[in-house]
Order: sequence, then C-alpha cells, then structure tokens
Amino acid sequence: MYARWLTVLTIATVCYAGETHAQAGAGQSANPAAEGTHLFVEVTDILQQTLPGHVVAVRTDEAGAKPIRLDLENGKQRRPVPPGNYRAYVYIYDWDLPLLCDIQDVTVPPGGTGMVSYVLTQGVTKEGMPVTRPLRSFDQDYDLVLDEVEMKANTDPSSPISFPNAEPLPFDSPVLDKKPGWYKGDLHVRSIHGGGAESVADLVRRAEKSGLDFIAITDRNTLKACFDADFKSDKVVLIPAMEWGDEKRGVALIYGPSTRPAPPSNLIGDQGVCQLVQAQGGIFAVAHPCFPNAPWQRGLRYVNAIEVWCRDFRGVPGARLDQLMDEYKRREDGNLIHSLSLAASKSELSANAQAAMFWDYELTRGLKAVCIAGSLSSSPKVPMGQPLTYIYAREKSVRGLLEGLRIGRTVVAAGPEAPFIEFVADAQTKPRSLNVDLTTNDLPKQTATVGQPDIGIGGIVPLGLLVDFTVQVKNAKGMKIEVLRNGWSILSKPVESDKVELFRISDTPTSYAVYRARLVRTPTRKGLGPLDIVTMTSPIYAQDIIPIDPTKENPYDVWIRINDKGLSPVNVSERVEEDGRTRVRLEPGAPGQTAAANDSLAIPPDAKVKEIKPRRLN
Repeated sequence: MYARWLTVLTIATVCYAGETHAQAGAGQSANPAAEGTHLFVEVTDILQQTLPGHVVAVRTDEAGAKPIRLDLENGKQRRPVPPGNYRAYVYIYDWDLPLLCDIQDVTVPPGGTGMVSYVLTQGVTKEGMPVTRPLRSFDQDYDLVLDEVEMKANTDPSSPISFPNAEPLPFDSPVLDKKPGWYKGDLHVRSIHGGGAESVADLVRRAEKSGLDFIAITDRNTLKACFDADFKSDKVVLIPAMEWGDEKRGVALIYGPSTRPAPPSNLIGDQGVCQLVQAQGGIFAVAHPCFPNAPWQRGLRYVNAIEVWCRDFRGVPGARLDQLMDEYKRREDGNLIHSLSLAASKSELSANAQAAMFWDYELTRGLKAVCIAGSLSSSPKVPMGQPLTYIYAREKSVRGLLEGLRIGRTVVAAGPEAPFIEFVADAQTKPRSLNVDLTTNDLPKQTATVGQPDIGIGGIVPLGLLVDFTVQVKNAKGMKIEVLRNGWSILSKPVESDKVELFRISDTPTSYAVYRARLVRTPTRKGLGPLDIVTMTSPIYAQDIIPIDPTKENPYDVWIRINDKGLSPVNVSERVEEDGRTRVRLEPGAPGQTAAANDSLAIPPDAKVKEIKPRRLN
C-alpha cells in the first residue's frame, strides 16, 4: 500500500473544476456504450506503486453528455463507455484531499479501448520510508490542482480562484460603513430560488425594515439569488451564500465563495470543498448539525463556524441515535465517541441545545470555530433576525464581515431586543522562563514578560497564568449569566437589575481550554429542554503561547523533525519547558507546505535537531 495516500474504494461524485463534472457518476453517460468499447485508466508513481483516486472523463465532441467517473481500485479501472473523444481529469488522494494531477485528451474508438495512463513524479516516497514532502505541498494556492497542471492549463498557480474549468463568481463588496464595531444580521434565509416564498427583492426590503446590517440568502445548492437583479442594497450588506449538502449527511452554509463550489459527494471530496472555500477567503459553516431531518454526518476538519441556533431555541426536536449512520454510533469501551452521537443521546433536548453540546465537544477536541445563528426564514410568517448573529468587523462590508467570522468574533442572540454580552479576558503579568531548545537544558533560559491586554472573543490567553474573565450585560434583570469552561459552568449568577452589570471570575488554565459566556432564563412557554438561551458568545481559548519580542531578530529558532510515516498531517505549534515540565503540542491544522532539502529554508549546520515519532491514537 502506498505510504502517503488514503485508500478509498467506493467514492461518490467529486469535482473541483466547476459544475461540468458535478453529474459524473458510475453508469451515467449520454448514450449506451458500443459493445466492446471501454476506457482503461492506470495511475502509478515512478516506483510503480498504484495510487488511489478517481478520473472524470468529459466528452469533448458531444455537448450536454454527462461526464463519466471511474473510481480507481488499486490504481486501475476499466469500464464500458460510449465511443468518442474525451478529456480525462486525473485526481489522486493525498490523505483527506483529492488533488488534480493531470489532464489528458483520449479517443475511444468503436469496439476498442481508450487508454489513460499517468505516472506521478511529485511527492513520491517508497513504502516504509518517511515522507519528505507531501503531494499537497506542490499546490501552493490550495485550490486542489497541482501547480504544474495549472501552468500547462494556463491558469494561475498562485491564485485559488484560477484553476482549470473554474467558474468565477464576480461578487462586489461595497463598504456601507467604515466604522469598526458589532454588526447584526441573519445568516440563514431562503428565497424563491431555493424553496422560499419570497423574491430576493422582498427579502432585501424585509431586512432593511428589520434594521439588520446584513443577511445571507442561503438557497439549497444554488447561488441564483446572488445573480438576481434585485440582489442589491445601500443599507444592508448582502453576503453571497448558499446552503450546500443534503439530508443524508447534513447541510453546510458557504459564505463568500469566489468560484462555484462543487456539489456534495464523499468525505474526501467534501473536505476538498471546505478547503477551497477557505483558500478563497470564504467561510464554511456546519448548519443546524442536530436537526433530525439532516444531522451532520460529514466529519470535516477545519470548518470555520457551527450554526448552534436555528429557529426557536427550544422549538425543534433533536436528533436521535437511531437516526444516525452506523459509523457515527461507534463505541469504544462502551462509550460513544463521536460528538454528534454524544449530543444525539440527549434526546430530551432540542436540536439547538444538542447543537451547542456538539459545538462544545468539538471545541474541547481542538476545533476553533465560531457560533452563528439564523432564522431559516423563507416567508414573512417567520420573523427575520430571530435569532441573529452579531459579528465584530472592521467595516460594514462583505469582506469585513467574513474577516470577523474568520477570526472568531461573534455573538448570537434571540433577536435584536435580546441583551448583548461583552466577554473579555485579562492575563495577569508575570515573568515566564522559557527554554525552547529541543535537546538540552544547558542553554541559559530566556525570560519574557507577558503583557496584560484585553483579550476579546476569538482571542487566546496563555497557560499557567491567572486570567481574569469579565462579562458585561445590560437589560437582563431576572436572567442568569454563566461562564463555561469546556462546556461546564464555572460561574453562574443571577442578574439583579437592568443596569450595566459586571461579573468576574478568575481561573488559571493549565491545559488547553475553551471559555465562553451565555445568558439564560427559565422557560416561560412550552418547549424542549430545561433552559432557554437568550445570548451566547464565541469562545476565548487558552493554550500554550511562546511570547515573541517582535523587536528582536529571530528570537526563537526551533528545529524539529517529525517521523510521521503513516500519520495524517499535523502542525507542530510549539515545545515549551517550564518548571521542569516539557510540553510539545501537535495540532491538526490547514495543510501546509513542508520544506524540502533543496528549498530556501535550510537548517544551519550547527543546529541541534530533535526527531520525534508520534504514535497514532486509535
């Protein structure tokens, strides 16, 4: 088995070169294949190791013919096809991502066999040997197309918007207000283009009358609303967006894509869509993950946001365990292991309460994702902006709002009249002695002083320091303020007046932790669950931080070699020695490029290099 690629035997549709490939699938073609007419594909590397992947064959001599997909079992596939001229797009799987590695033109003669043969020369490692440079590192702009393919196709290998068959989406981003601040809006509404009852013009007028700063029209698997002639406003920012997905595995919300996203397919393909959206500066969010008709069963790392609140907080029943796929009901030592199944096991809770649990589980496992909310309004019968999302942005524009989402600055609330929460942290100043040498304790320790700034929502506080958390709320008499750490309450106090009230709690995080605040009240009407949420914030994170003095040149040089054979890519964020203890943090992260021996980044001859061999956690 090839050392660096994940084997996938049965794959649904995958496409990263526009919707032309979207309908590709086994057994789909414009005409029945002539008897004895086949297409044969073989994909190997220069060491003659077969590679998993797939090929999409597109007719070039028959307009409207459906593309044909060949899934590569053991690097080979042969299947009947109609005779004709084809353009074959060859994808190879680099762990959790499909990469377009070659484009070939091939003719399939009647009664004969067309041949597609590809030999990979990049990112090749002999089985049993450590990988020096993964295949994805040959894609500098993260658009899932190798740079050499882009150069041959005359697209820009440095731009994730330019790749073969890309369909650009020329959206504008007018600035409606240059002031930084909290802007409120609805991130989940539908128009007549996606099952709603209102035109785009009616939705925009309703948003303007509601006093919202922004809306996202999220029609299912289409961006038609964004091309509607009435998709414009000089008062409300209109974020280009869409619902993406299906009921089988769940629905995502895509905000601000620069090219038309490929349709949902399989876990590898879906992860590719997620990365491409983010590489283009867009946002990929999980929509209502615990709705019973479409629970989130796609996995996916690196999502930007989770919709923890859709419709009335206590009004929608939650998902049940028996509704989930078997893979999401897996147990170890008798315990459920997936965040979705853990949340769905609380069947007495609403879908939104389960979604908040799902979010907490994912946060404590290392995901950095903001909370968002949306009304899912598709007619005037469902009020827009109930619930809504506040985003702190440097300006009132699409770019400003997407940036605010990306860096984690959100608060969700029941509506415009719900009390707003300010949540900040102060790390108390004290010297920290940090020895960042990887192999010895002989070097003099370097002392750095951590400052005491206000750290807001989306920020990070260091471990080992006393941190003061402050919550400010107004017009919340009779409600209760809570601060949660890793989903568990560490502060719970009643709000006794409608004046501005401050609540403080101090904590000294010693390991990775997630803090967030929420405002709750006792339910006054029927619904699911014991609490009615009024407002909640996105997190402040606690993790290891090595303070850097930007006035010094190369303050810390850390050289580390990871023998990661057989493991999926991770980021090494830091290694810190403090008070006789050593901490090395390995985190999943967006795929990055690894320096090869001939790259400009060279290890100094006298540098001490430590090799670590992380083991797989099963």
